[in-house]
Amino acid sequence: MPGPGPDSYEKFDGKGRNKPVWTRDRSILPHRYHSGSTKSKSETLGAHHAAVYSLSDWVQNIGQVSSSMNFYDLDPGRQQEAARERLFKYVRNYVAPYHPFLRRRCREQGIDLRNIRSAEEFSRLPLIDKNDLARNPLMFILRPSLSGAPLPDGYDSKPLPKHVVLRHALKAVLNLPRDPAYLVRRDSLKERARRNGMLEWLPIHTHASSGSSGDPVPVMFTYYDFHRVIREIASLIPETKLPTPGLPRFHWDDRKLSIFPGAPHVAFYAPVIAKILVGTPSFETFGGAVIPTERQITMFAAGGFQTLLAVPSYLVYWLRRAIEMRRSGKVGPLTNLRRVVLGAEPVSEPLRNCIVQLAAEAGAEPPLKILQTAGMTEMKWTFIECTERSGVHLNPKFYYWELLHPDTRQPVNPGEPGVLVFTHIGWRGTVLVRYWTGDLIQGGMIWDRCPHCGWTFPRIFPPICRAEADFSKIKGARVELPLLIETVRDTPGVRYFQVTLDHESDSFSRDVMIVRILPEANVEREPLARLLSERIKAATEVTPDQILFEDSSESAEAAFVSRLFARTGVKAQNIVERRGGYQRT
Repeated sequence: MPGPGPDSYEKFDGKGRNKPVWTRDRSILPHRYHSGSTKSKSETLGAHHAAVYSLSDWVQNIGQVSSSMNFYDLDPGRQQEAARERLFKYVRNYVAPYHPFLRRRCREQGIDLRNIRSAEEFSRLPLIDKNDLARNPLMFILRPSLSGAPLPDGYDSKPLPKHVVLRHALKAVLNLPRDPAYLVRRDSLKERARRNGMLEWLPIHTHASSGSSGDPVPVMFTYYDFHRVIREIASLIPETKLPTPGLPRFHWDDRKLSIFPGAPHVAFYAPVIAKILVGTPSFETFGGAVIPTERQITMFAAGGFQTLLAVPSYLVYWLRRAIEMRRSGKVGPLTNLRRVVLGAEPVSEPLRNCIVQLAAEAGAEPPLKILQTAGMTEMKWTFIECTERSGVHLNPKFYYWELLHPDTRQPVNPGEPGVLVFTHIGWRGTVLVRYWTGDLIQGGMIWDRCPHCGWTFPRIFPPICRAEADFSKIKGARVELPLLIETVRDTPGVRYFQVTLDHESDSFSRDVMIVRILPEANVEREPLARLLSERIKAATEVTPDQILFEDSSESAEAAFVSRLFARTGVKAQNIVERRGGYQRT
């Protein structure tokens, strides 16, 4: 007879031992149904299964907010109220006892997290930023205190309460979630309960983003995060309640080609995780450094892909290569291309129009749907528009969102620019509360029922830039670097470009701006230089010192593009900063 496992029921024999009671249909059957019952077998099994399923549901939902309502179909006011209720309970029940960093920070500031019951009280919690996370990322992981796992001096956490330990024990007895490991294991109930607890609390996966020092800043996930949080978020690909005629809809079997670089960040991992948890196909190229661009294009044309996931600057290069390959007969038209999903860089209207035109030349049939995303590694996920220009739909159930003034750090009115601040709700692993992203949402945020899809989401609108790092002093003028990039890129006749910021001689000399241009074919250079200088001056109040034109030969273009994408492989380095200790504002 095999040992105790997920398909056995254990009873206490009075001698300190657990004895498995086996069932013929390999279900968990209370011992009293094995003998002495006057009910028929079918009646017994029917009653048993109903009882077990009810108990299973009860165990799964212990500590959870249960409701039959569709959270994403609530009226905006009711959804905001429900989101705040979830937030306050989560802070009191999970952050307050188990978050080492916030327990220490709030204790130092005389704040009791157990008393957070209103938006006003929540707003008094300190903002945290990437520097806080980078200094001690392990202290941002929810970690109930356990013997043998001491915390550094000054940090502490509480043990799990008895009812939570009981929940893990009951789920271990019922084998919820079903764990195939016990088909070949004979763990004790204590070991199985510990294993069940690990599924909720043990970090098993890491994303990382670079801090100001360049050292990776890790963000941790648990099994619970993937299966109880991300699975729902990743499934939310908003479709309009009444689909718009002529616009391509998303179908679960649509194939996606990700040309993001392979790295431990959310832009790369999100498609991988989504296809596993949601069941929708994708292929990850790991970027041009692993699979060359030409090979990616061949794969897309031959593989029946409908969607491209990309950084905008690399997508432009990718489509231009596809056009060249089509003209030379190396690849057929990309007739299946219906949708591009863009992230990591802003998308202006001229850039959007450029992508549409290039896609058409590559053989894509209209209408091409261009969707923008927003996210960062610290968020643990990324978010998307329901349709073009609808605003990125943020999740209101597993996050709480704020938009604060960059200087006063007070809430701004709906639709006004502000810096995005978020709080995790319901997560395990790394948990951030009132995290200052540094992303300035210039189009503001509106929390309403989306007029395009009909579902209720907080929506943020581009342009999005860094509140601090995307600004620089050039010749005394405060220049918005994304605007500088957009101005040069959207100038007619510019194919590729790179702007270098340097000193004239030494670090005490004046600033110099040099713009290197690889023009489109048959473009007159002098008129283009004049137009470009005028546009840069009008947009930034700075006149470029030099505008240099690169040779338009095929080999020269390849060399220029290679320099442009040298740093990451998929994201163009349009601004090169060579001034040591230059001032950012």
